[in-house]
Amino acid sequence: MKANNFQRVRNRCRMQNGLDMSAEGRSGGPALTWKEGVDVNIQNYSKYHIDALVRYENNKSVRFTGFYGDANPSLRNSSWNMVRRIGGMVGKDWIVGGDFNAILNDAEKEGGCRKARSQINEFKDLVDELALINIKPDKGWFTWVNNRDRNTMIKEILDRFLTSVPVTENFPFLATYVVRQTNSEHDVIVLDTWGCKPKMHNIYPRLSFKYDICWVTEVEAKNIIKGTWQCNDNNFMDKLNNMCLSLGLWKRGHFNKMKKDIRRLENKIEESLNRLKEFTVP
Repeated sequence: MKANNFQRVRNRCRMQNGLDMSAEGRSGGPALTWKEGVDVNIQNYSKYHIDALVRYENNKSVRFTGFYGDANPSLRNSSWNMVRRIGGMVGKDWIVGGDFNAILNDAEKEGGCRKARSQINEFKDLVDELALINIKPDKGWFTWVNNRDRNTMIKEILDRFLTSVPVTENFPFLATYVVRQTNSEHDVIVLDTWGCKPKMHNIYPRLSFKYDICWVTEVEAKNIIKGTWQCNDNNFMDKLNNMCLSLGLWKRGHFNKMKKDIRRLENKIEESLNRLKEFTVP
């Protein structure tokens, strides 16, 4: 996609901020876009990468590099050298994501001829040299398929996210997912910094809830929401999880008796209807 056509994608995603590099021929081109209010500073870019500094809560920051590896294996080494140069400039927290056009081992390819061992080793050496961690998908596996019939179909993991060790320590629930695309050879790979965080309402399903409009009139529910939101904890997700747990406990105690009363009344109505049938004249 040409850079000037990428504006349509931004409009559909409601993300007006970004930088797009035009594709050359059938080869892809990197693009980085973000929502209003997100603090992103572009550091450097080329037709193969976009490097940015992203600031988040408590003035912390992480370096993110969107990357496209050269599709020509003979030119791939220059792509790896570019990643090395960026790696020498970044701090501890670094995420590299995109289409690397390379695999780390034979298990990342299905069908067709095997990849040259030298190409696999070059990519592995890069990852080891920069001490990066390959974040394996929690859902899905292959990210590229040639969309041919079964006998000639080839599947590979070409798209991925690599992170430095400190990133996995700062985001312990980091997860990636592969989302199937029907109109492209490449699937979408998503990085979720909260993906694997355990949720209390999943561990205790009886305490889970879905907000009901009738709770608007419940003073106790209002007080629970107000108290949770005014606590000293500044973490938005922790507040939300605490509120879910507290409302789940309240809902169970408050409405459990109501459900029993409704069942008892339903049984009485059914008994009355059965008695009425006995006295009904045909």
